[in-house]
Amino acid sequence: MTDNGAGPDGKEPVTVFLLDDHEVVRRGVHDLLDGEPDMTVVGEAGTAAQALARIPALRPRVAVLDVRLPDGDGVAVCRELRSRMPGLACLMLTSFDDEEALLDAIVAGA
Repeated sequence: MTDNGAGPDGKEPVTVFLLDDHEVVRRGVHDLLDGEPDMTVVGEAGTAAQALARIPALRPRVAVLDVRLPDGDGVAVCRELRSRMPGLACLMLTSFDDEEALLDAIVAGA
């Protein structure tokens, strides 16, 4: 990134928000994205409620969302956020083999 915040190609970096209830997963994804010159992690949350409060304020271009959370699910978070922020791209993460959750995520706009 250059001094003015632009990436090596002169474009603004893609801003990313991470939602996962497992800190080790958030940290791993954060570290992975930190190695990319055209991406910047602008925030993190461990619960759906935290994400719903923080993401609209931070206005990232991409939200990486865990499907299963202690206080809800990433699909509902995606659906709610995209109703308020239609330009937001949602990327769903899960370790579960759940076709219904996959279809729900697609319908929600992920």
